[in-house]
Amino acid sequence: MPVDELDTRILRLLLEQPRTSVREYARVLGIARGTLQARLERLERDGVITGTAPVLSPAALGHPVLAFVHIEVTQGHLDDVGG
Repeated sequence: MPVDELDTRILRLLLEQPRTSVREYARVLGIARGTLQARLERLERDGVITGTAPVLSPAALGHPVLAFVHIEVTQGHLDDVGG
């Protein structure tokens, strides 16, 4: 289902004020809480909203660098990569 103007307003508000309650979002948007809840559920079901978990800072947790590296090496060329 395509994202309409109200969905866009909801998504913008979620990004700008991520820790606000559903009740407050509904008030700010001027819509019923049930309408907002139904929209949020549809956006999640459709994969537009993929999560609500906090984003942690590895640096603040004592891990200043985090990296994932994937290397594919053609058989017989390992010395070229490590050398």
